[in-house]
Amino acid sequence: MLAILGPASKGLIFNTGVEEGRHIGSTLPKTNTLTTAIDTINEAYDGVWSIELQTNKGESTYFFEDDLGLASFRILVRNCPIRAAVTDHNLEQAGPICYLTNGHLCGVFEEIMDESVGMEIEYAGPLACKKRIYSRK
Repeated sequence: MLAILGPASKGLIFNTGVEEGRHIGSTLPKTNTLTTAIDTINEAYDGVWSIELQTNKGESTYFFEDDLGLASFRILVRNCPIRAAVTDHNLEQAGPICYLTNGHLCGVFEEIMDESVGMEIEYAGPLACKKRIYSRK
């Protein structure tokens, strides 16, 4: 799909997911607490997604400054309907379909927490994916 749409395709697919995530997120309760936002998402998508906050080894806080100086945190996505579909159909993991779901999760986070965020995949595996979410202030 990337070859057909060209170099801008990742952003296009991601932004499509963001818009859908904002639509869904606008129906959920607002919070300024990260743990409450994660709980809200897990409750709203019960049985579909399972998201956990992850700390760096030896760290006591979820927040850190990334290499670009952006406020960031990590999530571990255990249950993911897209990962199951990708595995079942032998598709590329961490590819275009993941850009769509990353955008979706960012849109939900943005609506719940009233903050613009981006997301990068740090690890994509058969049982879980690790993602870095960062502030886009």
